[in-house]
Amino acid sequence: MKVTVVEPSSIGEEIGLQPGDDLLEVNGKKVLDAIDYRFREGTEQLLLKVSRGGEVTLYEIEKDEEERIGLEFEEMNILSCGNDCIFCFVDQNPEGLRKELYFRDGDYRLSFMYGNYTTMTNAGPAILRRIIEQRLSPQYISVHVTEEEVRKRLMGLKKDDRILEKIALLHDNGIDMHTQIVLCPGINDGRFLAKTVRDLYRFRARIRSLAIVPVGLTDHRFGLAQLRKVDHDYAADLLDTVDRWRKKFRKEIGRSFVYPSDEFYVVAGRKVPPAREYDGFSQLENGVGMVRSFLLDFRRQAAEFPQHIQAGSRLTLATGELASGMINETVLPRLRRIKGLDVRLEVVQNRLYGRSVTVAGLLSGKCLYSSLEGKEGGDLLLLPPDILNANGLLLDGETIPGIEERLSVPVMVFDGRWDDVFKRLKQVKRNPRRHPLLPSSTTALPSTRHSGV
Repeated sequence: MKVTVVEPSSIGEEIGLQPGDDLLEVNGKKVLDAIDYRFREGTEQLLLKVSRGGEVTLYEIEKDEEERIGLEFEEMNILSCGNDCIFCFVDQNPEGLRKELYFRDGDYRLSFMYGNYTTMTNAGPAILRRIIEQRLSPQYISVHVTEEEVRKRLMGLKKDDRILEKIALLHDNGIDMHTQIVLCPGINDGRFLAKTVRDLYRFRARIRSLAIVPVGLTDHRFGLAQLRKVDHDYAADLLDTVDRWRKKFRKEIGRSFVYPSDEFYVVAGRKVPPAREYDGFSQLENGVGMVRSFLLDFRRQAAEFPQHIQAGSRLTLATGELASGMINETVLPRLRRIKGLDVRLEVVQNRLYGRSVTVAGLLSGKCLYSSLEGKEGGDLLLLPPDILNANGLLLDGETIPGIEERLSVPVMVFDGRWDDVFKRLKQVKRNPRRHPLLPSSTTALPSTRHSGV
C-alpha cells in the first residue's frame, strides 16, 4: 500500500517514513488495505516492511497499544458486485450522471465503514474469515429472497450462493447484521417473502433488523425485465401482513425485527408508526423511519422557533413528491405561524428518472431547473438534505453555486437545523446583494443504502 500522508510529529515521521513509500507487511503479514493496516497497527510491537525506490527496509517499533503510527494511504480498490439483479438501479440510470453512479459496489468493507448494502455473493471463505477475525461488524446484507430458484432468477445467479450458510457463520461468530429485501411484486413476495422472513428470524440474535423496501423503477428500463410498481392496494396488503409479523415478534423478542420503508406507508396513505416501533431507527438511511424521525426532530425544534422574523422574508422549500404531503401537513402550517415569514412549497417532479421516482434524494439539477426556472424563488431556496454527495455534487454533477447562478436565488441545503435556516434568511435579507454560499462539504443523511431506489 502506498503511503500518501505522514502526519507531523508522528511515529512515522520520527522513523523517517515518507509519502510515496510502499508498506509491504506488518508483523510478517501482507497488508491488504487501510482497514487491515488499522487492525494490525493496534499492537505494542510492530515490524514494518517498507519499500522505497526498490530498496526494502525493516522498522521495529515499540509503542502503546492505542497509539497510531500516523500514516494515511491511497484509496483502496473497491470490490464490484458480481450479480445481475433484474431490479438493479444502476442499469436504470440515464446518461450524463457522475461516473461513480454506474459502478456496482459489492464491497464488504464499505458495508462495515459506511453501511452500504452488499449481497455477500462474492464473499468467499477468505472474506468471511477476515470479517470475523477483524470484527468488521455490523455488516449490511441485501438478502431479497432465500428460496433458491427465485433467488437465482431475481439476482442473476447461476448457482446457489449459500447465503443462509454465510449468515449462519457470521451469526455464530458474533457479527451483527442489518438486512434488507427489495420487494418486487409477483416475484419475491407472498409465500417467498414469508419464507425469507422466517429464515432470517432464526438468526435474530445477530440480525438486528430486516428492512423491506419497494423496488424502484425509472423510465430507463430499456431491454430490462418487466417489473410491477408498488401501488396503493399492494402497499396496504403488505403493511397488513407485516404488522401481524411485527406484533408476533415484539411479543417474542421485544422488538419488531421487520421494518417496512416509509414509502409503503405513504403509498398506502397510512400514518407511519410511532418512534418506539423503530427500535432505535437503525435503518434510517434506507428510508425506514425517516418520516417519524424528521417529525420528532421538527416538533422538538419548533418549540424554539422565533415568533417573528424580518417582515417580507420569503422562503421556498423544494422537495420530491414523496415527502410533499408530510411537509404540507406538518411543516408549512408551523412555519406560517412565524410573523413576517412567507413560505411556500415547490414539489419537484423527477425529470431525470421519471415521475415514478418520487424520493427527494434522487432529484438532479435538471429536475430543479425544470420546476423552478422562471419562478420567483423568494429570498432563500431550501433544498432537501440528501440531495448532495460528500463532495457537494448532485446526481448530474451540478453544484449549489451553479444552481444559485442559474436560478438567481440564494440556495441552502437543509442540514437538519432550522435555526441555521432562519440565520441564513436573516443574513440574506440584511445584505441582499451578497449571498454567502453554502460550504460544499455540507451534507446530511445519504441515501445510498436503498438498493431499490
